Amino acid sequence: MAEDKKDKDTKDEGHAPPKKKSKVMLIAIIAVAVIGIGVGSFLFMKSKSASKKPVAGGEVAAAEDAAHGEEPAAEEGHGGEAKKGGGTIFNLDPFIVNLQDNSGTRYLKLTINLELSSASAQSELTAQTTQIRDSLIILLSSKSYTDIGTVEGKYQMRDEIVARVNQFLTKSKIKTAYFTEFVVQ
Repeated sequence: MAEDKKDKDTKDEGHAPPKKKSKVMLIAIIAVAVIGIGVGSFLFMKSKSASKKPVAGGEVAAAEDAAHGEEPAAEEGHGGEAKKGGGTIFNLDPFIVNLQDNSGTRYLKLTINLELSSASAQSELTAQTTQIRDSLIILLSSKSYTDIGTVEGKYQMRDEIVARVNQFLTKSKIKTAYFTEFVVQ
C-alpha cells in the first residue's frame, strides 16, 4: 500500500512539470513572435522613410530613384534650377486652378518644369516669374476637363505653355515644358 501511494505521488509529480513547461513554452513563443513583429515593423518603416527623405522644394530624394533602378533626374541648383547633361531645368511652383466646367467645380493641380535652351534664360525666368505665373494661371483656368482630359489635349496645353513663357523671354527661349504633377479633381 505504501508502494501504491509512492507510485501515485510519482505519477502526480510527473504530470505537473510538463504542464508548467508547456505554459512557459507558449509564453516564450508568443513573446518572440511579438518582438519579431515589432522589430520587422520598425525596420520596414525605417527603410520607407529613409528612401523618401525630402529635399528642397518638397521633392523626393534621389534615393527613391536609386531604389527603383533609375538614374537621378537632375542635380538641384539654386533658384529652382536643375542641370542634366547640357540642358538646364527651371522648376516652377505648383499651380492650382479652377477649370471651366459646367458639370461642377473641378480643380487642376499642375507642376511644370521648363527645359531651357541656355543658362542665361534662367536669370530671365527668375526676373519674370510673377508675370509668367500670372499668364499661365490665366491659360490653365481657361481650360475645361474635356480640353485636357486626353493625351492630345495635354500635348496641346504643353505647346501653349511653351509659347506663353517664350513671349516673356528675349535673350533665349525654353525648349519644352515637362509636367511633373498633373491632378484633376
